[in-house]
Amino acid sequence: MKNRLKTRAALLALAAAALAFTAPAHAHGSTKPEHGGIVQMSGETLLELSVKPDSVALYLKDDDEDVPSAGMSARLTITYKGAKTELNLEPAGGNKFEAKGVRIAAGSKVGVMLVNKATQAKVSALFSID
Repeated sequence: MKNRLKTRAALLALAAAALAFTAPAHAHGSTKPEHGGIVQMSGETLLELSVKPDSVALYLKDDDEDVPSAGMSARLTITYKGAKTELNLEPAGGNKFEAKGVRIAAGSKVGVMLVNKATQAKVSALFSID
C-alpha cells in the first residue's frame, strides 16, 4: 500500500513537471491586430498589414513597443495571378507606413521588406490576403 502511494505521488510529480515544460510558448508582447489587419512575426518584430479598398498601411512593434517608421524604408512586393507589382510605403508618423491609391486584391501574396537606414538591418514577412 505504501509503495503504491509513493508510486502515485512520483507519477503525479512527473506529470506536473511534464505539463510545466509543454506549456505553449508565447511571443514577446501581444500578437492581436490593433488596426484590423493581418499580423506576422519576424524575429522579435510584429508587423501588421492593414489593407483597405484604396490604401494599405503597415504598423511595426517590438516587444509591444511601437517601432518608429522614421529612419526606415518599407517596400511591398504584391503577387497576384502571377503578376508582380512593387511599391514603396511612406512613413506616416509613429509606427505606421502608408500608401494611398493602392488596391490589393483578395488572393494576393504580399511580401514586406523593411530596412533600418542607420544599421541596414532587414526584416521581412509574407502575408496572404483573403
